[in-house]
Amino acid sequence: MRQIDGLCRGAHEYLRRIDVTKWTFSHDGGHRYGVMTTNISEAINGVLKGTRRLPITAIVSATFTRSKNAFREREVVAMNLQQRNQAWPDDVFKRIAKNNALGTRHSVDLYNHSRQTASVTVHVPGTSSRTFRVSLLERACDCGQWRLSGIPCSHALAVIRQYVLDITLYVPECYSTIEYALTYTSGFFAPLADVEYWDEPNFQLRHNPGRRIRRRGRDVTTRIHNEMDWPQTRARQQYQAQDGAGTSGQGSRRRR
Repeated sequence: MRQIDGLCRGAHEYLRRIDVTKWTFSHDGGHRYGVMTTNISEAINGVLKGTRRLPITAIVSATFTRSKNAFREREVVAMNLQQRNQAWPDDVFKRIAKNNALGTRHSVDLYNHSRQTASVTVHVPGTSSRTFRVSLLERACDCGQWRLSGIPCSHALAVIRQYVLDITLYVPECYSTIEYALTYTSGFFAPLADVEYWDEPNFQLRHNPGRRIRRRGRDVTTRIHNEMDWPQTRARQQYQAQDGAGTSGQGSRRRR
């Protein structure tokens, strides 16, 4: 925040008026999952893909039109989900159903009903079995998938079924059909008036030709990397190391 304050006092004051639990990782109480935030960013990139090289007016128009179409389509989906009284959108529903089906093959050993703890053994043909500890109160499983996405894994669903509990109590509210509908129905896009009816701007846009200078090499990204980038970086480094070893081997064979 100090850096933002040093760059722009207005932006700093604007952010201070917003509840920090709504937009910061450090104050969200662990409710905003890393992969979820990354997926939202990638979804926005998908909507705006192919527009970054267009003139600014075309970028603004494309951003408005594509966002409006995306909201309109999902509003229809949300209305259909509510009419069917479906607890979660189709993607979440299918994922829970898949995990639930896998959970029927697990062996569950219940420990404490009040603390809702258990161990789950997974038998894999041809290999040794694996055991995972599950705590329903802590919303945690040794596999880590539950805390990663917020959706109960197959081990957790097996324990929920053994304790005869309601699955909907263990799925975050943000995945519910109600929240999905509120996302796309609480606001609306209004039609834009023709350019002739726009107010005259009290400013003038000036082009900075210095920003169009293309330097040699790849542009240095200033995007803050998160957990999604780490495995990709490792995979790229491993590939480059293998590719370098293969190239040097070919060169040595040529010399021989």
